[in-house]
Amino acid sequence: MTIELFIGPLIGGIIGLITNGIAIRMLFRPLKAIKLLGFTLPFTPGLIPKEKNRIAKSLGNVVAGTLVNEAVVKKGLLSQEMDEKITRALNTWIEKNHDSEQTLREILFSFTGEEQGLDLLDKTTTKITSLSYERMNNLQLGNVLSEVAVVEIVSNLQGSMFAMLINDSLIHSAKVKIAEIIDHLIESRGEEILENIVNTETESLLDSKLCDLYNRYEAKLPEATQWVLSTYHQVVEKNIGTMLHALDLSQLVEDQINGFDVLEFEKIILDIMSRELAAIVWLGGLLGCAMGLIMSFV
Repeated sequence: MTIELFIGPLIGGIIGLITNGIAIRMLFRPLKAIKLLGFTLPFTPGLIPKEKNRIAKSLGNVVAGTLVNEAVVKKGLLSQEMDEKITRALNTWIEKNHDSEQTLREILFSFTGEEQGLDLLDKTTTKITSLSYERMNNLQLGNVLSEVAVVEIVSNLQGSMFAMLINDSLIHSAKVKIAEIIDHLIESRGEEILENIVNTETESLLDSKLCDLYNRYEAKLPEATQWVLSTYHQVVEKNIGTMLHALDLSQLVEDQINGFDVLEFEKIILDIMSRELAAIVWLGGLLGCAMGLIMSFV
């Protein structure tokens, strides 16, 4: 009776270990379907090789829809911790380079290369010019400046022999004519003038040395840091959805998993879940022991 008390749990534990071990092994094996007399044997191929495409699609949807969706990415990129990291990085860079003789142009080209740097500068200045010209048109400068000009002219003519000639009709006509001249000038040459100004200021800024800029704007560095953070937030808020959509993270994950060899995919899963799968095997042995012990008393 005493021997039977140990034999039952021992056999049950061994069976539990073996069956759970086989069950886990069958998740991955066999790698391909096995046919016998024209029929595919059940449970071949293994569950994971058989369902690899479905698993890849499901993982892609989970990653893109839940783990790395727009809200999650924004929360991470726009967090207080990220702002502090950016601020520290800026302060560290400024502290390291505030006495440098390098120009902004040299620093830009060190990151992008000369050809790409020039292309970036060209696109940036073109964009700034375009936005400035658009805003200038929206300001209706013809009406605004004509008002200012006529007031100034009338003020200067007061007390002169021409003052008696000034009346409301003349003032109105002058405003309309000046507004037309200004609007025509803006339409015909405004963008060209703005482009020249932007290019001149850009070239001057790029040729400035870091040490000179630091000495000139040291007091405004906190404001500059806040501007960088504000611009960063605006860029993320405005573009992160478009970027994630263009990236198509779901399809990217799906394609990546489908591109894995089955053995490579198996290794990835085992690396992630080795302890959990081993625990399942030992749990099978424990349950087998318990069942064997129960059967010893039946």
